[in-house]
Amino acid sequence: MSTVEELLTAFRGRLDVPWRPDEAPAGRIWILWYAKEHERRVRGRLGEFRLATEQAGKGWREFDLAPRFGEWVASQKWFERAAKKPNTLSTVIPQFEQHLVGQLRAELAQCGPDDLLALTGVASLFGLLRASALIAQVADAVPGRLVVAFPGTHQGGIYRLLDARDGWNYLAVPIPSADVV
Repeated sequence: MSTVEELLTAFRGRLDVPWRPDEAPAGRIWILWYAKEHERRVRGRLGEFRLATEQAGKGWREFDLAPRFGEWVASQKWFERAAKKPNTLSTVIPQFEQHLVGQLRAELAQCGPDDLLALTGVASLFGLLRASALIAQVADAVPGRLVVAFPGTHQGGIYRLLDARDGWNYLAVPIPSADVV
């Protein structure tokens, strides 16, 4: 697996590739994949990814998924009842997913064709909804690039979040581009 230094090097290399305005939606999605053990290291060094992006003449925005479910649930009228019966929360996951898609689309609407939106906290979706479903629902709204900080594996074109779920084959640009084991 790649170290954070190797990820930064691969990320800088990807930033050097000119951004085509006619790129297909899947090509506008970058999956920055790394061993799940590196999640805190990558999040702790996001400033370096931002700096690399800005040095490449691109804009940087961040959208952190980690607090979104808790914030959403706590804001619901039915929160107190659900807190007493947590097994009922699974019935509201589709509502949360649509809320999250709306938030992410609104954030993407603030981006221009030379902006990169960093999507972090993807691991917080584990057990709630699939990262692949979220990405698929917003891919057509990405004006510049969406880089997904992805703690998991990428092997043979298949991504696995936290190495645990069934993988999915997505046409996004993997960073690093080669399988690293």
